[in-house]
Amino acid sequence: MALLPNLNYGDEGWRKLLRDVRFRRALSVAIDRQEVNAAAFFGLAKESADTVLPESPLYQDAFRQAWIQYDPDMANALLDELGLSGRASDGLRLLPDGRKAEIAIETAGESTLETDVLELVTNHWRKVGIGLYVRVSQREVFRSRAIAGTIMMAIWGGLDNGIPRANMNPSELAPTVEDQLQWPVWGMYYQSHGAQGTAPDLKEAMELVDLLNQWRAATTEDKWTEIWTKMLSIYTDNVFSIGLVNSTLQPVVASSKLVNIPETGLFSFNPTSYFGVYLPDTFWLEG
Repeated sequence: MALLPNLNYGDEGWRKLLRDVRFRRALSVAIDRQEVNAAAFFGLAKESADTVLPESPLYQDAFRQAWIQYDPDMANALLDELGLSGRASDGLRLLPDGRKAEIAIETAGESTLETDVLELVTNHWRKVGIGLYVRVSQREVFRSRAIAGTIMMAIWGGLDNGIPRANMNPSELAPTVEDQLQWPVWGMYYQSHGAQGTAPDLKEAMELVDLLNQWRAATTEDKWTEIWTKMLSIYTDNVFSIGLVNSTLQPVVASSKLVNIPETGLFSFNPTSYFGVYLPDTFWLEG
């Protein structure tokens, strides 16, 4: 589960703020992930940045821990450094143009768990002077609003492929498709070969695209691993998506008569296709 700040948001004042890494880092360290884990996941998830899982050979603990420590003092210092030191009468910080620092986070409305988590984040951010409001919409509307630049921030599932190998495409870490909620307009540009959208104009995003192109041209495992590591480092250090938790547990119910069901496994569409990797064609009912 992750929060995705839209770096292509249509409001110029907010867009400038969302593109500043100090703001994204401040929002991240202002979140008490231990409370989120305990309250919403019974302590069974893992607090983490939005990165690959330990089951991936590309995993590094430094990526998981990037900017996830609960540190309101650091968050306040970063927000003050950004010039958001002014406060309204209700304690919320003020933007340079005098507006209150209130963030609307949108959800596709498909899980009450998302709104439960956002209630906790609302309290965490309020302590550092940032307001949070939740807006629920349908998935189709949600996607189209993101591309149009009218979504400020979204909550979504984080990286689709949590267990990549070096020879798997790292395109998720760079703006490459329009349904990436943190940079949909840049993604549209890449996807359409420049016919739609706009080219990235943020140094780190441009670097990620360049590294992706290098990965496509590479031919060895060592080079692919090197590029993956660089991309994961840039992605997590710049907090392009604000990871909350991962490795959540998924209970699966099966008949006691069904044979060859694994006791444990990875429940993910990409790349394991849920049960697909566990050879369901070998399951059978016994007795």
